[in-house]
Formats: sequence, structure tokens, C-alpha cells
Amino acid sequence: MPPSRACAGCCRRAHNTGKRAVADSVAPEFVRFVAAQQPVTRATKPRTEGLVGKSIMLNADEAQRLLPVAARRAAGFFRPTKRTEVVWVEGDSELAVGLEGLKLQFSTGLVIMTLPVRCDQTGDDQVRVHFACGEPDRPAGLYAAAQRRPQGHELIVSTWGDALVAFAWQCLLGLVSGLANATGKDARGNLMVPVEMVATSRGLEIVPMARHRFSGSTTLKTVAKP
Repeated sequence: MPPSRACAGCCRRAHNTGKRAVADSVAPEFVRFVAAQQPVTRATKPRTEGLVGKSIMLNADEAQRLLPVAARRAAGFFRPTKRTEVVWVEGDSELAVGLEGLKLQFSTGLVIMTLPVRCDQTGDDQVRVHFACGEPDRPAGLYAAAQRRPQGHELIVSTWGDALVAFAWQCLLGLVSGLANATGKDARGNLMVPVEMVATSRGLEIVPMARHRFSGSTTLKTVAKP
């Protein structure tokens, strides 16, 4: 006997809820990195909304080890996978984008991400995306500005430039958010979120913060009108 529409709807909602739960989970690689840098003590108390936690420092070598985790999540792989690349298709054009071998370089107020790519016309190649972000004397929160066209082979950037910039930003944001999430939960049980990233030649500094009441869960209760 086929399932009823109500039953099918419940199954879809349960499936979607499960997918969201996996997507919202913190990658164990991020948790281990933060735990090694910031050991938890019993004296540590959850922070209330708007309060910032201890900054996380990330150098280029550490970023290169953790960036594939963020790249796989940006590509939609939230569970362990052996895939090392994804293939984008646009009409007759195809581009393979590597999920391993990504690199981050840092200088004052600048983050440069290198993405490995390949297609039949160019073979193995690289595309670089520059992000101008905050620096010690000029903080900018989580804002970053990128060039409209990344640096790379003209055949690739003319077709895939916008998508590559968007994917690079998703990877960077996933890395920053994942590490901030890994610092723990706030007083209301929500994961900490990044409020600022600052780039210097030493690396990237990420500042986690407890969410404000309008972001995430809330203890406010609705009152039914008579």
C-alpha cells in the first residue's frame, strides 16, 4: 500500500531536518584544532550575547590543512567523502575544481586563495582570488571585497570567474565560521559565531562572539492574544 501524502510529507521534513542538522554540525577537524589552541578549563563560563571570546590564530600552513574541510562543505559534502574534486557544468563547458590542494596566503588586510582547476582546453591550472579584509588598525568585521574577475587562464575566468569567486568566498567563510563555532556555545546554547577576521603577514585572526538575541534560538515566548 503506497504511503499517504501526509506520511510522505513527514518523511521529507524529517529528511530535510536531518540534512540541516548535519550541515549545522561542527567539523571534527575544526574542533581538534581549536581544542589544541584553546584548552577548555572548568573556570570557562559560556558568554552572554554580544561578548567576544578568545581570538583564534591561523597561519598559512594550518589554513592549508583545514581549508579542504571547508571546501568539501562548500561543495555540499558534509559527511566523510573520498572525493577530491567537483565538476561544474554550464552548457557545453565543464570545469573540475579541486577540493584538495587549496592554498591561503596572508598579508596585511589581504587574503589570497588559490584554487586548483582543470579542463580539457587548459589541463591542470590554478585560479587566484584576492580578498581585501580587515587589518589591525582598520578592522572591518566579516566584510571582504574581491575583484570581479579572479587571476587565471582567460578561458577559465571568462566563463567561470563569478562562480570561482563565490566558491572561494564560501570556502573562506566556512573556514572562519567553522573555527568560531568550534570554540563552543554561548549562554543560550547557540554555537559561537565569527564577528571579525583580521589578516596580517602572520596569518588570520578570527574573533568569535556570542550571538545576539535576534540571531539563533531565543528564550522569548510568544503570548497568544485572547
